[in-house]
Amino acid sequence: MSEQDKKISLATAQIWTQEWRSVESDYNKHNELNAFLIPIQDLQGVLEEMGANPGDDACVRAYLGVNADTNEEKLILVGTQKDKSGVYRDMLPENADDAEGNTNSIWDFTKRCPPKCDDSSELN
Repeated sequence: MSEQDKKISLATAQIWTQEWRSVESDYNKHNELNAFLIPIQDLQGVLEEMGANPGDDACVRAYLGVNADTNEEKLILVGTQKDKSGVYRDMLPENADDAEGNTNSIWDFTKRCPPKCDDSSELN
């Protein structure tokens, strides 16, 4: 993971999303997760990769994952491109181990809530 540009590799994203899916059935019975605090740099990075003016029908996809090393929940962001059939396809790096790719990136420096919550928010 790169602290400087806030990117993770496809391999890391795959591990985290697989970890989320493997524990999700019992996960929420034992862990509180209300939201994610998303750095604007993550959103700007995804949008920049999609182009300066991605269009009205542009979408970003968010995957849920768990970093098994820290047991920390993650929200993983990727840009998408709409194909001719109308399906939004993930814009992923060509190399699974490359967090610093020259093509597309996967973004995650989100912080889980709790503990990174607004304690005065009526949504918590």
